[in-house]
Amino acid sequence: MGLFNWFTQEIAMDLGTANTLIIHNEEVAVNEPSIVALNRNNPKEVLAVGKRALMMHEKTHESIRTVRPLKDGVIADFNAAELMIRELIKLVYPKKPLFPPSWRMMICIPSSITEVEKRAVRDSAEQAGAKEVYLIHEPMAAALGIGIDVEEPVGNMIIDIGGEPRALPLLHWRVLYAIKVYVLPAMSLLPILWRP
Repeated sequence: MGLFNWFTQEIAMDLGTANTLIIHNEEVAVNEPSIVALNRNNPKEVLAVGKRALMMHEKTHESIRTVRPLKDGVIADFNAAELMIRELIKLVYPKKPLFPPSWRMMICIPSSITEVEKRAVRDSAEQAGAKEVYLIHEPMAAALGIGIDVEEPVGNMIIDIGGEPRALPLLHWRVLYAIKVYVLPAMSLLPILWRP
């Protein structure tokens, strides 16, 4: 059993509408735009992912299609998301290892996600090669990341500003309450939040 655990690697993934982050060995291993370039004639063939695919976006040959598989923080194109996740995971180890590891993944999901959308995230990760997939709400991950004791009986408001619709949840005793989603692009919040 211990030998098989040696081949299992842990990664954390933040699938964002704009960018995807992959944390491996407690450091950011991948920080790439959430976009993939596919061959129109063979949609399973990935030509580029991340920054290279972004450079092709809207400037491509007619046989190349660029896809942003996430919309509002959830998977809009299942096949493109699976291919993007698989290719981004390959960036963790630029040189192909002799024995590729199986992955144990922790994936951040928006607090307003539906059960169907959760299933799409889990299925995409499993199809991309994950042995185990754990989902965590983004506000909970943010609270744990900044050192908030989520077991403490106090309320904490977490504001997560990204490319998705805004969620302003109240976190109290490991439970998310009062989730309100504002459909605003993050850039439109800057004048409100930053007044010189």
